[in-house]
Amino acid sequence: MSQRIARFSSRKARSRRTAGVLAAVLAAGTLLVTAQGASAQPAATVSLSGWKLTLPVNSSGEQSGASVTKNPAVVTAPWLTRNSSGTLTFWAPTKGATTPNSAHPRTELVRTSDFTAGSGSHTLSSDVTMQQLPAGSDDIIIGQIHGSGSNSSVPLLMLHYTSGRVWVAVRKNPDVAGTDTATLLEGVPMNQAFSFHIVADGNNLTSSVAVTSTGESASKTIALNSSFKGMAVRWQVGDYQQTDANNSATDGGRLTVNYLTAN
Repeated sequence: MSQRIARFSSRKARSRRTAGVLAAVLAAGTLLVTAQGASAQPAATVSLSGWKLTLPVNSSGEQSGASVTKNPAVVTAPWLTRNSSGTLTFWAPTKGATTPNSAHPRTELVRTSDFTAGSGSHTLSSDVTMQQLPAGSDDIIIGQIHGSGSNSSVPLLMLHYTSGRVWVAVRKNPDVAGTDTATLLEGVPMNQAFSFHIVADGNNLTSSVAVTSTGESASKTIALNSSFKGMAVRWQVGDYQQTDANNSATDGGRLTVNYLTAN
């Protein structure tokens, strides 16, 4: 079905303490991305409760073949480490094992409980600091609404960070490959925390991103195929770097999650 970009707005905040917040609302017919002033979430101990962990190694610990999952998720150095502040650092080299439907090694948390797209109220909030991008693509998917169960090969919504650009890709149709994309913010710096907030509430799926340093904001609306309604989906968050698996153990994606909640 046809997609449309309905609106765009941007403004500069007057105070350095004002951060740009982006929100995306994905309904049976609409994805709305909005922005407003907000501050970043404070650092806190990030809990792994309710998550499993996809790693860039196989069941033998080798960086090749089929990736292994830790269920429940546990700190697993060097891929996932806990800092003294309680935050979590994710490292996903481009040399690594992969999941069946991807060529990209990842260190990513996957929620162990599903929810139904277009039903109930469900929220993912995170504060992230980008530290290294994979040289091949300069691109990491940091958050997802992803199909589960029989739809586990279908990503519904993917939030990317690419060379300072935060953007969202939305699947056009659950049965046909292809996405619509919308840029949220540009010039988001490395080594500086920003927040994103995704809410699935009733017949709406909502996504927002807050950047603590730029003071910029924007809004967009995108129509979505209503056939996604009723699909079993789950949250995914972490370091899903987007360079194909290769032989470099030093190239890859690295980021720190300073804050994370999901329900």
